[in-house]
Amino acid sequence: MSGSIVLALSYGLLAVFVVAAVLRSVRLWRLPIHLRWELAPIPKEKTRGRYGGSYLEEFEWWTKPREESMTAELAYMLKEIVFLKALWEHNRRLWWFSFPFHVGLYVLVAVGGLLVLAGAAGAMGLQGPGWGLMRQGLPILIGVACVLGTVGALGLVVSRLFDARLRNGTTPVAMFNLILVLALFVTGGVALFSVDGYAGQASAFAAALFRAQPPPALSTPLGVHVAVALVFLAYLPFSQMMHFVAKYFTYHQVRWDDRPLEPGGAIEREVTELLQQPVTWAAPHVGADGKKNWVDIATEEVPK
Repeated sequence: MSGSIVLALSYGLLAVFVVAAVLRSVRLWRLPIHLRWELAPIPKEKTRGRYGGSYLEEFEWWTKPREESMTAELAYMLKEIVFLKALWEHNRRLWWFSFPFHVGLYVLVAVGGLLVLAGAAGAMGLQGPGWGLMRQGLPILIGVACVLGTVGALGLVVSRLFDARLRNGTTPVAMFNLILVLALFVTGGVALFSVDGYAGQASAFAAALFRAQPPPALSTPLGVHVAVALVFLAYLPFSQMMHFVAKYFTYHQVRWDDRPLEPGGAIEREVTELLQQPVTWAAPHVGADGKKNWVDIATEEVPK
């Protein structure tokens, strides 16, 4: 395959990833207000988050300023994102595979970031001991990522195949996602241990993308890995793996959104607007006809 075709395909797949990820993120951001859970503990509570308290404990709470702690919120998120705290507490058997799986992905993201820096430096002709050190560190990081990720992904695939509790809820798409990620780790590991000058070839490929020039020919194992990585990125925004973005909204706009509903406030205005939407539910007890809105249905008399 010519370098020009490889360049065009690389740009195309990267463009699909960027555009689709941005569009899905914006769509998540613009979704209607959630069904408020108001579940405790809410970590952003400055003093009460530790025991699951709330500002509602205060006498005449509406007359007092609310105290929130960004530090406590970030600490909670760090434990959940990096260490999968909730999974450790509620499904420890699955944690032993899910933890290395996610750590492998995190390290792989770091490798991608370093390759972007190395590619940019190469495109601008920057040299220095720092870039040499980066090239030496890349194989170590990719090795750690691929070993941990392969163990985790393979363990999750086996668990979903042989654990009845997981098998019953595993869809073909979920299994495909795991196998695709497993292929990403496996091809990366094969390329690392079979290609001389792995970091140099990868950096040269990234630099060519920055220069908009046909990239140099890659050895077959590294070429396969790069192809799998680009396909994975293009597929990512269309899959349930976008939960890494959705999780932000799950925490901040569903679980931790404990803003009081104030007369004339933003929440009241949004809820009032949503209540005017026509209802098209098919359930006979709702009595929807596509014309009546939620207020009409909630206030109409039910025949005896």
